[in-house]
Amino acid sequence: MTGPDYKAAYFRQKKARELAEQLLEDKSRELYNSNQAVLKAYQELKEQKSQLLHKEKLASIGQLSAGVAHEINNPSGYVRSNLNTLKRYLNKIYTYIEALEASNSDLAIQKLREQLDIAYVLHDLTELVSDSLEGMERVASIVQSLKDFARPDPEEAVSYNLNDCIRNTLKLVNSEIKYQAQVDTELAELPPLCGQPGSMSQVFLNLIINAAQAIPTQGNIHISTRLATSGERPDHQQWIIACVSDTGTGIPEDIIDKIFDPFYSTKKIGEGTGLGLAIVHSLLKKQGGLIRVEKNHPVGTRFKLLLPVRPPAGAEAGVTNEPQ
Repeated sequence: MTGPDYKAAYFRQKKARELAEQLLEDKSRELYNSNQAVLKAYQELKEQKSQLLHKEKLASIGQLSAGVAHEINNPSGYVRSNLNTLKRYLNKIYTYIEALEASNSDLAIQKLREQLDIAYVLHDLTELVSDSLEGMERVASIVQSLKDFARPDPEEAVSYNLNDCIRNTLKLVNSEIKYQAQVDTELAELPPLCGQPGSMSQVFLNLIINAAQAIPTQGNIHISTRLATSGERPDHQQWIIACVSDTGTGIPEDIIDKIFDPFYSTKKIGEGTGLGLAIVHSLLKKQGGLIRVEKNHPVGTRFKLLLPVRPPAGAEAGVTNEPQ
């Protein structure tokens, strides 16, 4: 190859290499920008999902607010009544004490004591105070359950008791379902779970309300928890089983595969969002759990939840429909 040909080939190769490097740089920049756009979209979708879950939770609170107010009003009513009675009792006691200080006649004091019924007043005072304290503890318990339910879950998993979640949720829904169904619980002693307790409370809230709405007139809802047996566990680690059963109309087999789909609802337009069971599925999946739908014998539906005591980080399970 002559000198000029060599130089021409060298410059052609150099130009081609520069073009290839420029193309690679452009494609790398384009790929980076696309990746950043995907990450931004994912983050926005994640935030929107979190907001949707929280809005659904607040919507549930709105739905329960009238019943919760009624549950709070009952103990508040008799505490107010007790305080009025206590005020009358105090007036009697003050009158009696003043008479004691002013009189030297034991007979007059005894007569006044009987007239004011001091013995009964002193006996009833203890019951009044005890009843009032019990009522305020009931109010405090309902309010605390409501606060725990409404509070957004922390990002990191925490240790919590599943049975406590169920009990607190029942306090919230009691007034909503007590005229529709009798709720029985059979809660075994369980090891603590690791996850988001607020999310689990929402799972049971949705399932219990769903069960009550499936009962046409009067029926029963049974909630149970226990440790899974070796034959029930999906793997070798420890699992907890929780069941919510009802004596309602049941789920037709032709739609049982759709009930966890977002926005799917058998209710009339305006009566439901179709997100209740979809959120149940999503929240359980986030905690590595499973949910199975079964026919409850002799009538109704049973939702069977399987929860790992220590879910692997980032692990997600799913849903299994098992009509029987």
